[in-house]
Amino acid sequence: MLQFAKLLLLNFVIVFTLTACSSLPTPVVPEHDSMSFQGMNALVGEEAPGRPLHVLLVHGMGTPTPNGFDAFIVSLASRFGLVQIPPHDPQAQWQGCYTKTTPAQPALIQPTPEPIENTSVFRDNRALLYTYNFAPGPNAEPALTVSYLLWAPLTAPVKCNLETEDDSAPAKQAFAAFAKDFIDDKLADALLYAGTYRKEVIRPSVQGALCKVTGGTWHADTRTCAPGDYQDPTVIITHSLGGYMLMDSIQAELRVDDCRPNSGGGAAEKILENTPVIYMMANQLALLDLSTLRRDPQEPKIKSSASEAVTKQFAKCWLIARARARQARPSGAPAANEVVAFSDPNDILSWRLEPRNLNLPRPDWGEVAVTNVFMSNNEFSVPLLFSDPTNAHTGYFVNPTVMDMLICGMNNGAVGTCPPNRMP
Repeated sequence: MLQFAKLLLLNFVIVFTLTACSSLPTPVVPEHDSMSFQGMNALVGEEAPGRPLHVLLVHGMGTPTPNGFDAFIVSLASRFGLVQIPPHDPQAQWQGCYTKTTPAQPALIQPTPEPIENTSVFRDNRALLYTYNFAPGPNAEPALTVSYLLWAPLTAPVKCNLETEDDSAPAKQAFAAFAKDFIDDKLADALLYAGTYRKEVIRPSVQGALCKVTGGTWHADTRTCAPGDYQDPTVIITHSLGGYMLMDSIQAELRVDDCRPNSGGGAAEKILENTPVIYMMANQLALLDLSTLRRDPQEPKIKSSASEAVTKQFAKCWLIARARARQARPSGAPAANEVVAFSDPNDILSWRLEPRNLNLPRPDWGEVAVTNVFMSNNEFSVPLLFSDPTNAHTGYFVNPTVMDMLICGMNNGAVGTCPPNRMP
């Protein structure tokens, strides 16, 4: 009888697995108090007529290859009916020491990247900025520019050295090996950023990339930027640690008191002036700001100074920069300042974004609209039990519903609609 019960249970598990395990979509659920936001389609031509829409893309934890976001970039361009303007003289691409990343299928001609000079970084380990241009035809003027910051070379050698610590250890079970690879290649990035490596290596490299994005001249020795005349309408798209990293680098360049460029800088201000919308995939501000705590935040006498959160002045500086842009270009620069956070409910590395995470002063509450959008990335799932953690965390960039919202926004809780395949 016991054997029969075991066999019956085994059959039930097999049937359940075959019928119930699947990619189970979750309805798109926006946060109840912010049901609408604009997509990129609404921004084209509004802020600076005649200038290309500029997308700044920053990856998150891990070691992607240079073409790891090709499919996403191609999908973005194709939705606007654009094709790549072939880059001149493409060269060999960066290949890191981490060998467990599956190379993506190339979908674009890779441009020669601009290395970000940093006196604290070995020449072959510098962050790289890839710039892609798209137009209605290969010989037309750019209508879309995508700047992809590949900062992985900054941390890859450190993580590969960490991985070799296990070379002589006994073989691990499959799940333990998966978890160890996750710690070595992904969690290590967050730990590096929480320490002094942030200040000396990663942050100045991101600031140098911002300088190049805005057409400025980066001085690595003084870590300052001579800004260019940047007026492109800009959209920021970040993933995971990349969002925190970008906000931290921008904040560090601006004075805490008046939000003006520090030490001859200006790239951060140029970016903020021209960016009405930030899209964050797998936002981690709430978690990573824990690395800035200095005292017990519950102590009432010192609660206000318990943290040096990277977003402490970010939203305030953003509003000031946008106000300057509207004053300089009254016919453009719409008043909207929006942050949209996309989260898969089963993404264990994503946190809800709250207005308090941006630390706006009370008089400015409501000046930055914050929208949380929850939906599945269609990862493999066993209902109520298990979801593929990798695809739950990285699947935003292959999720067609996310792409629809990036392009067309959301209107009263419904995915927005806009004319497909053409710039307006």
